[in-house]
Amino acid sequence: MKFMLCMLLMIGAMGAAAETPITAVAKTPDGNQVVLGSQLGVEIRTLPDLTVIGKLATNLEHAHDLKFSPDGQTLLVAGGSPAESGRVEVWNWTQRERTRQVHEHADVVYRVAWSPDGTHWLACSGDGRCTVFSEAAQVRVTQYDGHSRGVLAGLVLDERTLITAGMDQTIRLWKSADGLHLRTLDNHVGTVNEVAARPSQRGESVDVIASISEDRTVRLWQPRIGRLMRFVRLASIPRCVDWSSDGTKLYVGCNDGLVRVIDAETMAIEAEINGLVGRIYDLEIDSTSGKMITAGETGVRFISVR
Repeated sequence: MKFMLCMLLMIGAMGAAAETPITAVAKTPDGNQVVLGSQLGVEIRTLPDLTVIGKLATNLEHAHDLKFSPDGQTLLVAGGSPAESGRVEVWNWTQRERTRQVHEHADVVYRVAWSPDGTHWLACSGDGRCTVFSEAAQVRVTQYDGHSRGVLAGLVLDERTLITAGMDQTIRLWKSADGLHLRTLDNHVGTVNEVAARPSQRGESVDVIASISEDRTVRLWQPRIGRLMRFVRLASIPRCVDWSSDGTKLYVGCNDGLVRVIDAETMAIEAEINGLVGRIYDLEIDSTSGKMITAGETGVRFISVR
């Protein structure tokens, strides 16, 4: 009996000491802090030492995504309860005040994305639907219903075009004004976990996006014409992806805790960086400092990428 009691106490202590997985990370507009989302809510920590200095009083059961508006004044906090509800909280970042809560989905909102001009934002949900909201009018503008399963990823390519992807293994392009389906990219043979647009280069007229999937591939596309440019297969499932500011490299966080640095021209893996122990759920590159924030199963790290 004493042995069993000791074992239970040890297990309880281990559980209490374990890190809560962090599923979302966003560097603050001034670059001095980072906002983290998890099942415990939303924390604010300093950079580079990652000291907790505050929390946002979110009502979400789980915060899955965090996105600052282009002007840095507004923070979207997305999440919800699996198979029950999906919500997005809109926060005035300067005042640290929640201005409203949008409840349009019947499952978790996994991803939000701002339009380049900050007038609209996109929400992607596990219920298979995507919605676009007007920030100024504070109303839903359009809804997209083409996915057959949950939507995990999305981005606003420009004021005219949206891209979404998810569990049905497809990447879909939509006309943002009326929700017209434009094209489907279906080369992946597993859930698409994230999509990311290459930063615009001066004088460049060709859009390029990267997609990562449970099929362990990273693929580059010219989405408007439906062209798969090239791909690479990884040794571990990729969970998150970010571009370097000049669009020459991809940083891919994987299940094995490594961040793989990929040359976007050749798709060669240039380096493997120890990001965390366990899965990496989100990452963000700070090209100014040459640092990277990684978040996942065992917390968060601020590490060098050079």
